Amino acid sequence: MQFNKDTIDLFIQTMRNYGWMDLPSYSMTMYPFIKKGNICRFVAFELDKAKKGDILLYHSSSGQLVVHRFLQVQESDNQLQFVLKGDSNTHMDEPICSDQIIGKLVTIDNDKRKIYTSDYTAIFWGYLISTYPIFSKALRTYLYFKRRVKTKFSVSL
Repeated sequence: MQFNKDTIDLFIQTMRNYGWMDLPSYSMTMYPFIKKGNICRFVAFELDKAKKGDILLYHSSSGQLVVHRFLQVQESDNQLQFVLKGDSNTHMDEPICSDQIIGKLVTIDNDKRKIYTSDYTAIFWGYLISTYPIFSKALRTYLYFKRRVKTKFSVSL
């Protein structure tokens, strides 16, 4: 979802003022961990506590809000850049600067239960998806066929 600079500044200010923010998911790039319609709670991002596998909310240079998994830090022109990727994406995002990061995911509410990113299953999933790229490829293939079947036969899987 794309936003103008004023709206992004409002998100950043909300995070600073309240310490958290809830946003619905509109994408399938973090499937199956985050699904469309899930309510995601983000807290303020702390650079010194960032670790591989964290799920971060950031704004791209085009103004799009993105929620992807943090994979690594790299340095370019004496500036730290963060490399992220959606769980069901096969390619990494363009590196971003820390000032583009709005928050860190802490819970997902999917109507049935609340999922905490600190749970062992969430940590294990994060480890698998960020360490073995074959899982992302398999998820992308599954989502592709799921969409084809749904479109072709107008059924929900």
